[in-house]
Amino acid sequence: MTDLSPSEVAALFDLDERRVRKDVEYGVFDPISSPPRLDLAKVVYLLTLAELAFELGVEDRKKIYVLIAQGLRAKRRQDISLSAHVVIKLDHLARDTENRLKAFRTWKNELVSHVDILGGEPVFPKSRLAVRHIGEMARRGAPVEEILEDYPSLQKRDIEFAKRYVVAYPRVGRPRAREATAR
Repeated sequence: MTDLSPSEVAALFDLDERRVRKDVEYGVFDPISSPPRLDLAKVVYLLTLAELAFELGVEDRKKIYVLIAQGLRAKRRQDISLSAHVVIKLDHLARDTENRLKAFRTWKNELVSHVDILGGEPVFPKSRLAVRHIGEMARRGAPVEEILEDYPSLQKRDIEFAKRYVVAYPRVGRPRAREATAR
């Protein structure tokens, strides 16, 4: 697994990006690069905390991260018991994380980005349809069925991943005039 930015992690796994950045800021992880890049252990930890759905102090979060990182480095991934009633299914969680990431990367590698097509903006294969256009439609609440009706060459996964794409890779630069006045 290639390391991910906090924005990519938040978008791909439906996590709160502020929460991801706070764990980096609070030093939950071992020394981290700048800009921050998150490996499998860090992503699995973040998903685990999101599933727990209760607040823990920084020291407790560090302990959970260390247990997960050690568990993933072990030759055989074992479940991690936090208490008699709370168990982290480490192998299952790691495999699901790796599979979701692999599916997104495969989809992303199929996109076409060429300076002669929409100025290099990523488009779907064999089309001039911008990924960002579809992603923004989905993000703003357009029903998937409606998008598929308008663009029959797309699949449901294209719409879901396009929505995640626009969150993970926001447009860089100054907002357009009409976007700036709307804020």
